[in-house]
Amino acid sequence: MNKNTSEINRRKFLKLSASFAAMLSLPLGLKSSVSDKWGSVLPTRPLGNTGLDVSMFAIGGGALRSDYQTMESIIETAIQQGCRFFETARSYSGGRSEIGFGKYLTPNYRNEITLLSKTRATDGEGLKKELDESLTALKTDHLDIYLIHAVNSIDDLENRLKQGVFDEIVKAKEQGMIKHIGFSGHTHPDINNYFMDKNFPELEVVLMPMNVVDPVQHSFVLNSLPKAIEKNIGVIGMKVFAGGGMFGGEVKWGRNVGEKREALIPDVITKKEAQYFAYSLPIASATIGCQDAFQVKENIENTRSFQELDEVARKQLIERVTEIALNNTIEHYKLR
Repeated sequence: MNKNTSEINRRKFLKLSASFAAMLSLPLGLKSSVSDKWGSVLPTRPLGNTGLDVSMFAIGGGALRSDYQTMESIIETAIQQGCRFFETARSYSGGRSEIGFGKYLTPNYRNEITLLSKTRATDGEGLKKELDESLTALKTDHLDIYLIHAVNSIDDLENRLKQGVFDEIVKAKEQGMIKHIGFSGHTHPDINNYFMDKNFPELEVVLMPMNVVDPVQHSFVLNSLPKAIEKNIGVIGMKVFAGGGMFGGEVKWGRNVGEKREALIPDVITKKEAQYFAYSLPIASATIGCQDAFQVKENIENTRSFQELDEVARKQLIERVTEIALNNTIEHYKLR
């Protein structure tokens, strides 16, 4: 990298660092750990105005692509270690993620957990079909949270709205099949903000990237998180490790497929630092995909040991990742 590029990157960092400082005074709302019939529960935080208190750490069902025996081990380990928040989607692994939750999670633990699923439906009839399939696979009569999945552009959102997706999701809530409604978006903060600015009273939850790399470009942390807080929409963080991008290697999906990228973890920061950064934001929870029981234990250990990072520590972490983040496809899921 030449001197001029380094200086431009430095100026960008100073600008985003000043913006990020405004987020540091927002309360985290952390509640003490309690116990239930299955043991000690992870600390919880309130999810916006939903009335739900959710575990700081949630199991992300997108990584449950392996055999059902491994899924059972992940679920049992998560419960034993105190996780009570589980997130999945109809589209994950061709429905296998929801089936795994229906086999090993809801039959034993439904009353103690918060259960979230998502739909990619593009019209009202499709939503009704997907919701019915989700409830059947998950072996439950309701979802605590149901999200319109992966809103990728303003046109995408407007098309779904015109085709009755939101109308049907509201009807399902009125019928008791859904308790709380939201959406997920990971491509650009302007799209998420456009949806939140619709000011639908039923819109209570947003799932979006929350990580240490995010403030560098097209930042959800700097642009969408403040709006969600202002509107009292509960925020669940995803892509804490940038969808695997922080571990380096080849881009598997999204932007610049096949491109090689440098590793941030463990070369520049640790997994614990990445989780601490996300948990130090005013979010309710962070959902993380785990491929085996060891990863569940590791992530939960980092959650239980969490200590809020102060302004200096957070800025230092951002500064450490900025140069690589500006010149590599770490966040391959974002639009340029």
